[in-house]
Amino acid sequence: MRRHVQPGFTLLELLLVIALIGVLVAFAWPDFSGTAQAEQLKESARRMETLIAMCRAEAMNEARRYRIEIRIDGSVRARRQLDPLLAPHIYVKASAPWSRTEPILESVWVEAVQVMPEGPPPIRIIDEQLDFPEMEIEPLPVEEFEEFEQDLWIEFDPDGSCNSLRWVLRDERGHGLLMTLDGRLGRVETEEWEYVLPEDLLRPEPLEEEEEEEYDVEDFE
Repeated sequence: MRRHVQPGFTLLELLLVIALIGVLVAFAWPDFSGTAQAEQLKESARRMETLIAMCRAEAMNEARRYRIEIRIDGSVRARRQLDPLLAPHIYVKASAPWSRTEPILESVWVEAVQVMPEGPPPIRIIDEQLDFPEMEIEPLPVEEFEEFEQDLWIEFDPDGSCNSLRWVLRDERGHGLLMTLDGRLGRVETEEWEYVLPEDLLRPEPLEEEEEEEYDVEDFE
């Protein structure tokens, strides 16, 4: 009786197949690192919107002013009045649990800011979009505000209103988002902003951490 022999693969053929699969996977596998960096920019924009909503709500709830400070190194922090009656000029770090989350992620910073006019800003809402018909989009780099000795912040009054502001969020890849805040309604519009080559980016040097000064309301009575 003749035995039928099934054809098989040699070791060399198996190695060639494995190598070919490896090459195909290398080309087809998505770049998750780039995706993660892209999400950091979008996540930072979402956190800024949340921070604005929370500061606005707390200002109305506590009947005291809240601030979102934009520092000249592009970082952001939330502050609140120590006491609206006894020490309205003193602002301290917000202490609520929501304020402990970093407003923007490590690879993202506020690159530039445009201060909007005081008082009711020239804003129109057309098809659910904010429109500043009399304002050119001309944000200035945050480090330039140090030269003008101008403070940068969004300040929320107890009635929920705040100043209008426009700023650019930038990430280390060079991608940017333009965010515009309508201070009358607390509404934020976010849109894509011009791309900058990574080698042309000029991120400000980080500021040294300041030691938080401790205050006692009784000292102002």
